[in-house]
Amino acid sequence: MRSVTIKEVALKCGVGIGTVSRVLNNSTQISEKTKEKVLDAIKELNYVPNVAGKRLSQNRSYVIAVIVPVIDHRYFSKLIAGLELAADKRGYSLLVASSQHRIEKERDILKRLMQNEADGALFVTHYEHQESEFEDLAIVSIDRHLGKDIPIVTTNNYEATKQGVEYMLERGCKKVAFLGTKPNQASEVSLREKAYLDVMKEHQLTPIVVNRNIDHGQEEGLIKELFEKYQGFDGVFVSGCTLASLLYKEVQERKIKVPDELQIVSYDGEFPIDKHTHITTLEQPLDLMAEKCVELIIKKINQENNFELLNKFDCHFIKGETTK
Repeated sequence: MRSVTIKEVALKCGVGIGTVSRVLNNSTQISEKTKEKVLDAIKELNYVPNVAGKRLSQNRSYVIAVIVPVIDHRYFSKLIAGLELAADKRGYSLLVASSQHRIEKERDILKRLMQNEADGALFVTHYEHQESEFEDLAIVSIDRHLGKDIPIVTTNNYEATKQGVEYMLERGCKKVAFLGTKPNQASEVSLREKAYLDVMKEHQLTPIVVNRNIDHGQEEGLIKELFEKYQGFDGVFVSGCTLASLLYKEVQERKIKVPDELQIVSYDGEFPIDKHTHITTLEQPLDLMAEKCVELIIKKINQENNFELLNKFDCHFIKGETTK
């Protein structure tokens, strides 16, 4: 099958070959309208850039590393799918690595980056790293604060959580608990607990918080702790989709009626518990976040500085069957 040429892409969208090349290299000298037109033509014609020569001449791999704690998690798997799509449109491939809850493995991956196995990395970590570990590396962080010059892609954690907690109070909840997990590394995710506490204070309500640093797979212990330590709560704001799913199953086993006796709102994303039940959720726009991550990492690779350090997206509130 004959390969589509860059000239054909240029003819398709009515621009010069140089413009197509600049779009592929993510140049900031191209307008968003032109860039969108070129990317649409690339997709329609199924154009595959020949990066072999570019790799040799520019000393680049055209590979972006993605470092996540685990891969078999609905949030990370959906995020990775979006990152792959966004990277592919720009002529980059992904190298996905799971730290498997080991900071030593994260550090090993960073060392390999320094050996040019990838041009840059998109990083999600639960551990505390020193800023010096990222010197001379192109890094973009998701949620975590890794260093003063490292851009972050995140969501409106504070505002969205406040909306979710107040939503339950408006629907009759008198005693709302907060259930979550938190990383050791400074993170925008910590604003979820802060927002919850601020709402409790504003309404002169006693907070109920179970929020600790754990590894993925240990969530059931937090749910057990919630029910052992506290009684009588009629609402739970949950800081993640895995916890929310496990909480729902626990309340079903306890014969607690949802939402009549207990209402649940979850951060992360919209997903079904069973054929008839969806959790009321604050959905993160992972497709938009993935696009921004790839845009930023390519700018970092190109040593461009025309970007915001904090890139925040609004969550989308989705009413499910777990609230009144």
